[in-house]
Amino acid sequence: MHDKSLAKLAFALFLLTTATLFLRPSELFIWLEGAPIYEALILCTFGLTFQSFLAHFKQFTLTRQPISLCVLGVFVAIGISHFQYIYMGGVIDSGTLFLKTLIYFGLLVTVVNTPARLRSFLLTVAICASTMVTLCVLDYYEVYDFEFIEHLDDNDGFDEDEEVVTTVRRMRGTGIFMDPNDMSMVICATGVLCAFFLTNSKSSWLRFGWLIPMAVLVVGLLATGSRGGLLACGLAGLTLLAVRFGGKMAIVAAVLAACVVPFAAGGRGDSGMEEGGTGHERIQLWRDGFQELKSPALLFGTGQGSYPDIAGLVAHNSFIHAYVELGLFGGTLFFGCFFFAGMQLYRMGRLSELVEHPDLVRMRPFMCALLAGWITSIMSLSRCYVVPTYLLLGTMAAYLNLVWIHTESGQPLVIMNKGHAVRLGIASGMAFSGLYVFTAIMAR
Repeated sequence: MHDKSLAKLAFALFLLTTATLFLRPSELFIWLEGAPIYEALILCTFGLTFQSFLAHFKQFTLTRQPISLCVLGVFVAIGISHFQYIYMGGVIDSGTLFLKTLIYFGLLVTVVNTPARLRSFLLTVAICASTMVTLCVLDYYEVYDFEFIEHLDDNDGFDEDEEVVTTVRRMRGTGIFMDPNDMSMVICATGVLCAFFLTNSKSSWLRFGWLIPMAVLVVGLLATGSRGGLLACGLAGLTLLAVRFGGKMAIVAAVLAACVVPFAAGGRGDSGMEEGGTGHERIQLWRDGFQELKSPALLFGTGQGSYPDIAGLVAHNSFIHAYVELGLFGGTLFFGCFFFAGMQLYRMGRLSELVEHPDLVRMRPFMCALLAGWITSIMSLSRCYVVPTYLLLGTMAAYLNLVWIHTESGQPLVIMNKGHAVRLGIASGMAFSGLYVFTAIMAR
């Protein structure tokens, strides 16, 4: 088969792989239960792109895309976090699990190598995620009963008059998005993508059809009962407005949002920072993790997957979770994935030369919004090692690679060197210190 035909087949298989993350065939069709569809698709894609895949993890390429370098570094840090304790079972088990995530990230960067393919990939994510949310909304409001969707009855405080614990029903997703907060994170990202396709003035009037899934996403977001998700959507929207229209527009929107949020957020009584509230409980989890780092574990961590053994639950903050389990070494690399994505998006806005593709230029505000929304979401979730986080990071890496390729000079936006390593170290140190001080003050 011709090389171009193989490349098209690999891309099509990768789109199917991505689709199965949101719409799981084994859940939609009971006769497919137990079938390793995702694994088969990703292995086929990997086999078709093996040589190109490896090229993205060579030293020359990694220095020109620090996001990929940091993702690979997280993989190494996971192994070291167990190897330092001579726990070879942990090295093998944790390494194998994250290797699957690393392969997905690498395939995304490999096959999404043109603006047209990037657009098709984003379209696939938007359609599949919107469809998943629609199914969940229909089930939540009992329009149709999908057996594979189960929602959550969450504690909402204590009624002193009735002397009973009150509950609130929260919408869940499917598969890996069973947590309502995960669902809200996906809703936030999907909303940004829908807005991207809605605002494409070169498309026909059919683009206004994106208003339908956007309305469903709003309903779904409120049904999750996630205040973190609501905050993520707000910051994503403000980022989009600020980058696309300037700071003044963002300020006006922020004032309006501040008036609306109290009504949209509802009144979940124990979710605040007061003692016994959900927020305060999470900060106590952060404190327990930081206390474990007052030991030789500071550099390489307590071991990937060890946070529940330390605090009883995961950290509910991906950055703290990474710093504790992988130490300053691995935590800095995880932080670096987002640090270098933000740095490159910033530098793109200050380029003295034109990016020679209009779609890539139009995407920048939406990419900034995606990044801002995801970072906000994982500040209240432990999602350091899962595929969706690296789908976001892979999207950033693929997009930013295309940006510098489509400039006249063809120079990367950031080349990893000692200077940037120092900048990463300083920024990570400030982030770690800030989180530590905030936790020490608020956990009292």
